[in-house]
Amino acid sequence: MASSGFVLADELLRLQEDELEFEAVDIDAHGAEAQLAIVDRIVDAVATMATAVQDPSMYGACHKLLDSLLSGMSTITEQIAHETDAGQLPALADPLERYAFLLQWLVQSLEKHRALFGGVQQNSQRGAARGADTWTWASSIPAVLSTMTRALRTISDHLWSSAAVRDTFVSRCILRPVMLLQENESYFKSQAIKRGMAKVICLAVKNHGQAFNVQTSIAQSLQYYEHMAEPMAELLYMLRVEYDVERLAEDVLRDAASKTFTSMDSKSPRSYGRFLVRMAELNPHSILKQISLLQKQMDSESYPMRNAMIEVQGHLIKDLAMAQDEVAPVHDEIDEEVQRNPHQKQIDTFFERIFERFLDLTTFVRTKAIQVCAGLCDMPVKFAPQRLEMAALAVRALEDRGSNVRRNAIALLVKLVLSHPYGMMHGGELDAVAWEQRAEVVNAELAKSDAALAFPEQEEEDPSLPERKPRKSVLDLDALAASQQSMTQAEQEKLTKLRLTAQYYADALVFIYALEQSILILVQLLASTNKAEVLESMEFFRIAHEYKIRGAAEGVRAMVHLIWAKDNALVMEDGSQLKGVRSRLIDVYRALYFDPYPNLSRTENVARISRHMMELTLSATLAELTSLEQLFSTMQAEHLVAADVIDKLWEVYASTRPIAKAQRRGAIMVLSMLATADRALVADKIDTLLQIGLGPLGMRDFVLAKHTCIALQRVSGSAKKVKGALSDANVRYPMSHPMFARLRAVVQIQGTDDTWFSAAEHAIQAIYLLGEQPDALASEMLRQLTLVSLGTTADQNPFRIAQFLFVVGHIALKEIVYLESVEREFKRRKAAQDASADQDKQPGSELDQVAGSAEDEVGDMVAFIKDRELLYGPQSLLACFGPMITHICANMHDYPDARIRRAAALSLCKFMCISTEYCEANLALLLHVLKTSNDAVVRANVVIGLGDVAICFGTLVDENSERLYAGLGDADLSVKKNTLMVLTHLILNGMIKVKGQLGELAKCLEDSEPRVSDLAKLFFSELATKENAVYNNLPDIISHLSTGQHAVEEEVFTNTMRFIFTFIDKERQAENVIEKLCQRFRLTTEERQWRDIAFCLSLLPYRSERSVKKLVEALPFYQDKLYSPEVYKRFTEILTKMRQGKSAQAKAGDTDLREFEDVLAHASAQGSQEKALESATNAHLAHAEKRRAPTRPKRGKVAAT
Repeated sequence: MASSGFVLADELLRLQEDELEFEAVDIDAHGAEAQLAIVDRIVDAVATMATAVQDPSMYGACHKLLDSLLSGMSTITEQIAHETDAGQLPALADPLERYAFLLQWLVQSLEKHRALFGGVQQNSQRGAARGADTWTWASSIPAVLSTMTRALRTISDHLWSSAAVRDTFVSRCILRPVMLLQENESYFKSQAIKRGMAKVICLAVKNHGQAFNVQTSIAQSLQYYEHMAEPMAELLYMLRVEYDVERLAEDVLRDAASKTFTSMDSKSPRSYGRFLVRMAELNPHSILKQISLLQKQMDSESYPMRNAMIEVQGHLIKDLAMAQDEVAPVHDEIDEEVQRNPHQKQIDTFFERIFERFLDLTTFVRTKAIQVCAGLCDMPVKFAPQRLEMAALAVRALEDRGSNVRRNAIALLVKLVLSHPYGMMHGGELDAVAWEQRAEVVNAELAKSDAALAFPEQEEEDPSLPERKPRKSVLDLDALAASQQSMTQAEQEKLTKLRLTAQYYADALVFIYALEQSILILVQLLASTNKAEVLESMEFFRIAHEYKIRGAAEGVRAMVHLIWAKDNALVMEDGSQLKGVRSRLIDVYRALYFDPYPNLSRTENVARISRHMMELTLSATLAELTSLEQLFSTMQAEHLVAADVIDKLWEVYASTRPIAKAQRRGAIMVLSMLATADRALVADKIDTLLQIGLGPLGMRDFVLAKHTCIALQRVSGSAKKVKGALSDANVRYPMSHPMFARLRAVVQIQGTDDTWFSAAEHAIQAIYLLGEQPDALASEMLRQLTLVSLGTTADQNPFRIAQFLFVVGHIALKEIVYLESVEREFKRRKAAQDASADQDKQPGSELDQVAGSAEDEVGDMVAFIKDRELLYGPQSLLACFGPMITHICANMHDYPDARIRRAAALSLCKFMCISTEYCEANLALLLHVLKTSNDAVVRANVVIGLGDVAICFGTLVDENSERLYAGLGDADLSVKKNTLMVLTHLILNGMIKVKGQLGELAKCLEDSEPRVSDLAKLFFSELATKENAVYNNLPDIISHLSTGQHAVEEEVFTNTMRFIFTFIDKERQAENVIEKLCQRFRLTTEERQWRDIAFCLSLLPYRSERSVKKLVEALPFYQDKLYSPEVYKRFTEILTKMRQGKSAQAKAGDTDLREFEDVLAHASAQGSQEKALESATNAHLAHAEKRRAPTRPKRGKVAAT
């Protein structure tokens, strides 16, 4: 090919149009010079027949070809670089163009078949040459880029006669292949390739005027390739720092600012957003110059772009703040935020724009705003004014509907606490009371100073003048200035410092009050179903407790209920793994209460830990004590409680010195909790328990006696019984053991303290758990109590009668449990005998049948004793008291003492759990007591008793379950709450059937008492796990709440249905509900019911075509109701939901929806017209009737005349 015949632009055009044709030639038989002559044929062979590269010789040829091109081009470049005669340079342009043309062509071909030229390892076992096997195209790219870099550094304007030729050479032969390489994301993982591509582009811009081409290429890259976002920002940074070219970055930013992104765009906004964020990190100066143009993207429809702009402004704040530190370092903590720097106005503006995004419509944007603020908290600059607003916004975000927003808001609050700027003067604690006291002192001093400064000589000048308090806005500034001049420098500095300190305290208190405001919300978030949110809340309370924030103790106390959570680890979106809730709870309590302080001695640490454990039991509710017991027992099982701490607790409990009752009670409560996991803790200390808790101290303090009895119960062991298992790990003692005499004394003691009932209950339970023959002791106690309580003086002491009734009932209940343990023990012994006899058993023996028959006989005998002997047997002591309890409950008005009535009702419930006959005979009486009793305690106890009776004799209670539901409407909170808990237990465990009563339970969802509404939500959430339970009862719930005497207000109905319909998530269920609800329109005549049905329809998901079809087909059922604005509004909401659920390709479906929308609009308009016409007609008829009515009396009057 002649030199004069090669025109670079024409060859590039022909290559683009694919007009070049070459014949494949094997280059192995040629020398180096011949290879260069036939290079075009090799390229064409590989390009047209890619499989030819699998031939080892052809593969080696490609490698040699590339080496030849690079070597030749490097040689030409060196000649150009060393050529001193400018007149000789044009002669070297032609070979340089040829090499560059072939090189870019080869790059394109190799990139087109990258998979073939890169995966050469597969040929390594075919006997090919070692060099050919180890070469890959990717390994040669750095050399290609290096050659291009040298060419760009060497060429000059003297090589070509026109700038157009040079521009073609650089843009088409150098830049284009580099841009092609950038399209492959994997190349950016190699620093050599990444930096080589950047150098080529930078040199093309710096030395050869390619800024516009590069700008266009960057715009296209950001439009179509997400992986190029950060590398393009790094390229522009490199261009500014290493090549002193900043204009291109500004042009690209201006172009980005002019872009318009819609909510439908997905790839471009993300790519541009990542580019801007990386630019703000590396090159904030360029971003700052164009920020006025970029600000319009803060209102972009695309949320990724809004996210990016929030992050960009966060980086700008960091850059401006660091510049502030460099210009004016802070010397005094109080003066830190007072000093204004030249960029403060910009910082304030950026903060305001970030804060605005806390109210963005998109959850992701609100989350990003919070995350950016959290990142700014880590800076040395504190941004005190903005921190106060951050705290207020974070507290508000705790009630956001997005769980991710709430979680990050909690994390922001934690960051604000950990990095708060109020720590240098007073140690960092955020106790509001202490700060308020400091503020009062400083404000008092400041008030004195200001008074003296403003009016130093007012009384001396003219005391006869009337006193007038000047306004602050019209104070005598001259007098103020004169007063300041009269002050010494030290006095002025002191006054200034005093004012700054007062402001410092005021800001600290605003911050503390914001944190305290979050406590109640965070306590509620501890019960969130989002595990990450719960973990963040726990971390906040841990930090808040350490910083002594007021109210943090309540959060730590509420946190203990999380011990019942399922302890599964959680993997977050970023791949990080979070601990389970239970594990995290133990870590928090260890950090707060169990980890030793390094500045205390071992003895002091033991005393501190023991004190903390006892304090946790103070004022704790029963639920909190139950959870605390589970927590402490878990920690004891994991050996997290030191032996020294346990010894200290025993020391406090057994102390002979006068100590507070709460201390001794707390010690034994904690010890009994720990003994749940290790019975040896109390088994070795029985004598101590008898001497203290059941000795003189216990007889004077029934709460101490109660918890001592609980600790004694732990001696028996706390292994949970497995249903149907025969093993019994309980430890029992002979009745001659001293403990039983002490326990009997607790039961039989005479007194008037209501705390005795609880102590007696646990004493009886301890007797039945630990005694070998507890029924014998129980009989003796009953006889003794009978003599004392029912003697001649019984009427004078109602408390003794209440004691007697309570003990009778509880002994009866424990007798059942004891009989079951006897039955289990018999079966266990029989099983052991059978096991020993297995070796002697012959095949075909009938011993198995005999053993099974014996076990059945034991079971039948125990059942007979419970049903007929305990309450009806001639030798039974309890049989004497059943009729008496029935009589008292039937005539409660004859017993004015509330304790007698309560004890009798409670004992009646316990007796009814024993015998079917007794239960059936007295069930009506118990229900009557529930309905008519004026004592809320009696009603609450009866509700729980009915739950126990239902467990024993479910059929009897199931027939009268509607009476049990009546408790949901009780005026007393405890009755309502107990009823809801009992029904939840019975229904979820299948002990009673629902029978259309779920509507009453649904009413509780909107109860004004949070405890009731939370229980109702828990019930429906658990019920939804049962197959189709909510779906099957949904029609009854809607009917119950919408019509009839049980109907609720419309707002309550909508809120209730909004919650319940969250469990209708299956498509088939939704389709059936749509059909049933639409049919209801035919049977309803009230507009309120139409609105309710339409609202329920709007809550359903319309994800399937069948759902849409069913609603459209049911149009005749509801089209005449569409004149109601509320009904029509609900159907428009349904249309919106349908469109959101449709795919972009379903254009035919969109047409159907538009037609359906037109039909709805027409029916609504027509119905409105008909309704208006009907109203006008009725009004006209009424008016005519009114005119006609007075004429008749007038005629009568005339006739009479």
